[in-house]
Amino acid sequence: MKQTLAMGARFTIIVALAAIIGATAARAQLPPMGLPLNTTLVIAKPAPDELYGNKQVITLGVGTKEYKFLLTDAYVDDPGGRIQWPDIWQQVRVHQPNFVMQGPNVSMIEHLNPGDQVTVKGMYAPLDRTFEVMFIQPGKGEFQPKKTY
Repeated sequence: MKQTLAMGARFTIIVALAAIIGATAARAQLPPMGLPLNTTLVIAKPAPDELYGNKQVITLGVGTKEYKFLLTDAYVDDPGGRIQWPDIWQQVRVHQPNFVMQGPNVSMIEHLNPGDQVTVKGMYAPLDRTFEVMFIQPGKGEFQPKKTY
């Protein structure tokens, strides 16, 4: 009887360890991306006759319209560095549009002229690919070379 209880206890411990190891291995494949992430996109509106070549193209949905932009730079403001831009791009690249833009400043994206380059800062929600625009500034933002006179 004691041997049966001991075997049962060992079996229970082995099953519990296997469940813990299995759950840890499954989580290690893809970083958890449930919470909104501070994300910055530097985009440029291409000219109508511009060839994209090997430039990365990103589509942004604004209301019922879709806009194509050249992606100059993108990064995630994650202090831990666990989630980076390539993680987000792998998630959104198969969708059309890549991001669904919303927020009070989104109309500025619709009114860009060909050749204009802007920095878009906002919160990206991975669950529904929503990009809540916080603000848009002309140029490359903080990466733009400083002008000296």
